[in-house]
Amino acid sequence: MTEQEKTQETSGGDWTLRGVDMDALFAASPISDWAIDAAARAAAHFDPSFPGWALYRRMVTGDALMDRQLEAWAILCARALARSEKRNGRPYVAPKTRGKPGWIAQAGRDALDYALFGRFPCGVCERADQFGVSQMTYQAIRDPIAGAIWSASQNYRAIIHCEFWRARLSEKMDGAESCGNVVGARPLIWRPSTPRVDG
Repeated sequence: MTEQEKTQETSGGDWTLRGVDMDALFAASPISDWAIDAAARAAAHFDPSFPGWALYRRMVTGDALMDRQLEAWAILCARALARSEKRNGRPYVAPKTRGKPGWIAQAGRDALDYALFGRFPCGVCERADQFGVSQMTYQAIRDPIAGAIWSASQNYRAIIHCEFWRARLSEKMDGAESCGNVVGARPLIWRPSTPRVDG
């Protein structure tokens, strides 16, 4: 047993941990005001129908509270893709195949499972046989939707982290203006760094 492991065992802590990461700030049960502000600001970057907060919260905390909303959104995305047309004007999925019940919704659910858990609940062969559609058709709906949901979640994650730091900076800037009445307080002055030109 190394000295570090002995110290960890006696103190009950992990000394390799360097602090709380950003995702842990949003996973905390009493969410801070900065996190709420960041979520509101991040929502402005996306379409109102996109459940970014629900998707991000599900990935960070595993909270299943908003699963029905996520499932409905994933099914909506799968149906929209199935009804779309290719560049040459032909339907993405033939109307006869599209009319078979249940398979498009299940493809959307499977795509959401992949985005959340990193794997599909079952293979393409099983689902294709279950619904009576070809494997390529089922995969043509499931895989692009899975990629889109995962990409959207990562995009939302990046934006909410950025907005969190903007909210903190905004509060610091507001605090700099209000500290003029406090004796001995030095206001925080933030200026963008510009190259100095010596004449």
